[in-house]
Amino acid sequence: MARSQTKTLLLASLLAASLNACNAAEPGQEIAPGVRLLAYIRDPRIKESSGIVASRRYADVFWTHNDGGGPKKQVLYAIDLEGNTRASFPVIGVTLHDWEDLAIDSAGHLYIGDIGNNDSKRDALAVYEIEEPNPQASAERISPKRVWNLRFPGAPFDCESLFVWKDDGYVVSKVFNNARAQIFRFPLKETNRPLTLELVATTKIESPVTGADISADGTLLGLVAKNGAYVFRIDGDVTRVSNANPYHTKLENQHIEGCCFVPEGLLVTSERRMIFLLTDPAFRGQ
Repeated sequence: MARSQTKTLLLASLLAASLNACNAAEPGQEIAPGVRLLAYIRDPRIKESSGIVASRRYADVFWTHNDGGGPKKQVLYAIDLEGNTRASFPVIGVTLHDWEDLAIDSAGHLYIGDIGNNDSKRDALAVYEIEEPNPQASAERISPKRVWNLRFPGAPFDCESLFVWKDDGYVVSKVFNNARAQIFRFPLKETNRPLTLELVATTKIESPVTGADISADGTLLGLVAKNGAYVFRIDGDVTRVSNANPYHTKLENQHIEGCCFVPEGLLVTSERRMIFLLTDPAFRGQ
């Protein structure tokens, strides 16, 4: 084994041990009702898993990335449910200012959400489409094929959540002071001009929303926030969120950032490099 590989493995082992000691929780342990800790993300390069999606092509592959921007953070990682990294792919050809979330469709596309807007300083957001790479080809670099430049319908707001359903992309506002999170839509068929986000739903969530995912069949919409995870039964119609009462699993003080549906429930990742599984029947559509 090369010296660099040995050093990386040693650092990963030390980091995992440190995380276990600091968080005082072991994988497999239930840390709250309906919430099980699956693993810690072992790769020292993944300092803050901000978004996560489950691959629909490759078994036990989950795509994630770091929060923020800059060359060192423009990397797409493939991880498994034990927190191991299977592959990494630098994203080239664009500059990501604040990569906050990932989305996926059933046609082999991933969507990069360069949508973070701390202090509402940006007057536009961007979403990029890439082809889902093969996790066995980790030497490759990937570059976006399409881009959507998004404008705000009014005053700019912060945003950390992205999902795709059929012919549209959706972002969710991250608001504070007990304001309710809102969902905005943009058409995926239109890319040749800047698009103004369209408000389609106002949720009952009064905690800052940090991640989103829609089930592959469009039945469920999951949102994670500072005070836990929510699931809406929407049956393919995102506008139903406005009148729906979501199921809420509390998971406070864990700084959860990303989420995706799996057959067993809702998978979420945190700033502290934890991978959780939320197992309440509502997250499985029951």
